Amino acid sequence: MRLLPLTLIAGFVAWSQSAAAQSNTGITVLDNPGGGTIAYAQMPAQHTLPGAMGKVLQYAHRRFGARPQISRVMRGSDGSSLAVIFTVKPPGQGNPEIAGLALVAVSPSAAGKGAVLTDQADRFRSTVGPMLKLLQSGAGLSGPKSSPASAAAIAPASAPESPGAPAAPLHQTPFPDGSGSIGLPDGWTITGAHAGEVTAQGPAPAALHFDWQIPALDPNDPRSRGLMRPGTAAGFVDIPYGTDAATTFRLALTQFLQKRGKAPPTIEIVESTQVGPKEALVSARMGAIDGHGPTTALVDIGIGAPNNQGSYLITLYIISFPQELAQRSQATVVAMLHSYKVNQDVQLAQIQADAQRTQQMTAQTLAEMRRRQAASDQQFAAYQRRQDTQERQFQAFDNNLLDRTVIRDTDLNAHGTVSNDLADALVDANPNRFQEVSPSEYVKGIDY
Repeated sequence: MRLLPLTLIAGFVAWSQSAAAQSNTGITVLDNPGGGTIAYAQMPAQHTLPGAMGKVLQYAHRRFGARPQISRVMRGSDGSSLAVIFTVKPPGQGNPEIAGLALVAVSPSAAGKGAVLTDQADRFRSTVGPMLKLLQSGAGLSGPKSSPASAAAIAPASAPESPGAPAAPLHQTPFPDGSGSIGLPDGWTITGAHAGEVTAQGPAPAALHFDWQIPALDPNDPRSRGLMRPGTAAGFVDIPYGTDAATTFRLALTQFLQKRGKAPPTIEIVESTQVGPKEALVSARMGAIDGHGPTTALVDIGIGAPNNQGSYLITLYIISFPQELAQRSQATVVAMLHSYKVNQDVQLAQIQADAQRTQQMTAQTLAEMRRRQAASDQQFAAYQRRQDTQERQFQAFDNNLLDRTVIRDTDLNAHGTVSNDLADALVDANPNRFQEVSPSEYVKGIDY
């Protein structure tokens, strides 16, 4: 999971706590004395990070007249906050590029909160800190310079979302390997965990799988062809890099199950929300898997950058409930997502141990391959020597039958095959220049 820098987390959490006390449901816009603008608002209808961030970015789009280009996505360690750094170029000649920081915080039982801090890109780095301090302090936020705008700019007028049933009580359950913990409702148990990855099972077919990493190959990338040879790509799924998140999820799960001899479920994408350049939140209705009934799943999909072999990682955080319970379980799903914690020290140690074991196995495999190659080379060299000796012997036998002799001309540094009579005459006439060549000295390609 991506984590906000500690200073930004502290500022954001403090702001979200102070902002909760404000009653203004519109957008408040404040001009920062040192440069830049702060816009913030409560969003009563938003209880999920993707939904809240989507509304905030829509506001930035409308405000500047162009779509924000996201350069970094950061998630708070508590799972209830999200930050996005972006740039936007307002239309019109001479308008400077704008840099911005979009912030959202959500709660299963309270209104979401959003803020946008913006300034000219060439000075944003120096003004974003003071703007964050001003936002978290709450000082002067209702002063004369602030100007409320219509709440519809961030939260368009519509019937508010039904809060549904409250979240079920959760029990923060540690992972067996010590790499983290997660809040689970009654009837749920952890079925596996390693280095932050966890699987848990609720009353069938409810289940979750967090930090599930699936290696993928891009069949259109020439670098991946070596890994796609038969027998080498058993653990990979084949998905072109750049495929949209919803399709990537559907293909990844389908191929993963097929490669393990299981029938993949039907997957109907209900909604897909992009929350970063390579991250999206997908809601999907899924058919039966392994005999369990259909579910509705919420999936956070992250797509890593390709490595130098053309492969990349797809990381899934997936939680599913029976379809008939999914609507009533929304608050519980959000609470479980927020409760997911990773012990980074343990996770890092386990990842390093895994990497060391992988390196050792790779080194052993390479050493065994080199040993086998050396043995094969020795066998082939011995075979070639036997073949060469046999060919020399055959040639010497042929020369004997045909009354021919191989001689050496030392002046010309050359070999030649002549009749026995001519060979004898040349050797007798000038033995320092001409000599008979024994079969062991025949030159391949000339004498045989």
